[in-house]
Amino acid sequence: MPVYTYPLLYSISIFIGIYNYKKFSHNKYLKLFLAFLIYTFISEIIGNYLGLVLKIRNNIVYNTWNILCFLFYAYFFLSRIKNKKRRNSIKVLVAFFSVFTLINILFFGNIIEIPLIYNLVLAKFLVALIIIIYFAELLGSDEILSIQKSLFFWISLGAFLYNISFLPAIALYRFTSISGYWNYIILSLNIILLSCFIIGFIISEKEYNS
Repeated sequence: MPVYTYPLLYSISIFIGIYNYKKFSHNKYLKLFLAFLIYTFISEIIGNYLGLVLKIRNNIVYNTWNILCFLFYAYFFLSRIKNKKRRNSIKVLVAFFSVFTLINILFFGNIIEIPLIYNLVLAKFLVALIIIIYFAELLGSDEILSIQKSLFFWISLGAFLYNISFLPAIALYRFTSISGYWNYIILSLNIILLSCFIIGFIISEKEYNS
């Protein structure tokens, strides 16, 4: 896989996001989402440079990104949920992930030396679960009537498809001979993820991004 593949994909989505910035500049959570994409782009550049160019461990880059990615999505979707029970459910999931991560780093995994696989899998599962909670909230609101015009929806769709598909993909990678196709599977999932983001940037409308 060429060293520039993921930085290129993210740079395209960031450029389109900046080009359509006026559509969501009034919403701090969507501005934060664009900042998160930029952070991911920088992480990919650093991770690729360390791993593929300098040939040294880059685990801390991706382990840190995975932790912050979960926390970002939890905060992002919590902002869209008004139902108290659903909000509390997400807060419980965040607390559980935080405790699990702390124990994993202190007693079982080395955030610098090795990939925190169990953390990765748990994060993907919990993000998918949080988005399902968001979808449940969405179904009971008037927002569902103009869902395709909202950037929030396209972000949630892309993130859900990516995270829910990642779980069987990593199971196949770990336990079958399909591991040789891992890079292509993850590339495909990232293309789906970023395509949803790009579609959202392009077709969403300002009044539905509040």
